[in-house]
Amino acid sequence: MDILFLSHCVPNPPDKGEKIRAWHELNALAENHRVHLACFARSTGEVAKAYELRSRCASVFAQLVSPTLDLICAGFRFIAGGCLNTDFYRNARMRRHIASLNSLSATLAYSSAVVQFAPQGIPLWIDMVDVDSEKWLEYGQRRWPGPIYSLEGRRLRAREAEYAKRAECTFVTTPREQRILQQIAPGARIEAFVNGIDSTFFDPQLPTAGAGLENRQYLVFIGQMDYFPNVDACCWFAKEIFPTLRKERSGLEFLIVGRNPSGPVRSLADVPGVSVIGGVADVRPYLAHSLALAAPLRIARGVQNKVLEALAMGKRVLASAAVASTFGSSLPLGLSICESAADYTAGLIGLRASWDPEIRRQAQQSFCWERNLTAITNKLNQAAQAKVPA
Repeated sequence: MDILFLSHCVPNPPDKGEKIRAWHELNALAENHRVHLACFARSTGEVAKAYELRSRCASVFAQLVSPTLDLICAGFRFIAGGCLNTDFYRNARMRRHIASLNSLSATLAYSSAVVQFAPQGIPLWIDMVDVDSEKWLEYGQRRWPGPIYSLEGRRLRAREAEYAKRAECTFVTTPREQRILQQIAPGARIEAFVNGIDSTFFDPQLPTAGAGLENRQYLVFIGQMDYFPNVDACCWFAKEIFPTLRKERSGLEFLIVGRNPSGPVRSLADVPGVSVIGGVADVRPYLAHSLALAAPLRIARGVQNKVLEALAMGKRVLASAAVASTFGSSLPLGLSICESAADYTAGLIGLRASWDPEIRRQAQQSFCWERNLTAITNKLNQAAQAKVPA
């Protein structure tokens, strides 16, 4: 079966949350189908990375976007009543390319932003990943200018409802996201499947020496550091929680690891004990030698890959209630809910820079890409079989 895989990002390399899930979906579908990848790139380097996937795909098309110019254009459309999240990707070349593809049997749209390009007349599946409108509505409560974020959240929510009702099935990452989308789009078919983790790569038994981390006592945060929920989390934790922890545990450090640290994040290096590392080639040494991963996000949608990676390394995770809620009623072994300095202090008791085999074993069992992706692959395989003449 020829499947159009629409993506708002280039799913190569799988080095970022949104790319990781797309990468695994594309590869799983390519095992049994001819996959036509149509995606958006934010640099010429990303365009080149997209075309490296030709060996896996029947065809590849990557459209370069201009983060500044396309955002300005989307802004004018927003003033006229449009939706920033979808209008940012409005593109005539992408539409013409998709119209030129023949013999397509189905579309899998990765994120609501690209559903606008799904051809009419063939079955549509959507991996919405998260209910993004919920995040924008939360931004409306926490960020300036709040009313603009809230308005965008309402407009995006209307589109999410429309798209979910059109699709054969819409997938999200957690039962919580599933419940929200079911309220938005009653009657739509919605299923949840959690992300997996590459536990052969995130293996605490692999060599992890480097950066002089072995003899340091630290908590680590890992994430894209120009992403508002990550910035908000690190600023709050470093200023409001960490100084108390450092008084309780002399010499404790807080390491912030991730690409593109924003100005507010860079300024945290002035806080005693806080180090802003920036982007690194390999996060595993930072996890392996840590006391625990700190995940103090106050806005958390979907499953945090940083948490899964830490668990696969057998590490403890000190997480906010918002992060913990993404796992539903059954928290993974090794994750502790921390909201106050007292909670984090209690979570640190007895922690050493070692790993727990049982935390790793349960993470491997629960977060398996091959098993979890059957939610999508089985449905598309069934659709392919239904098209075969009896």
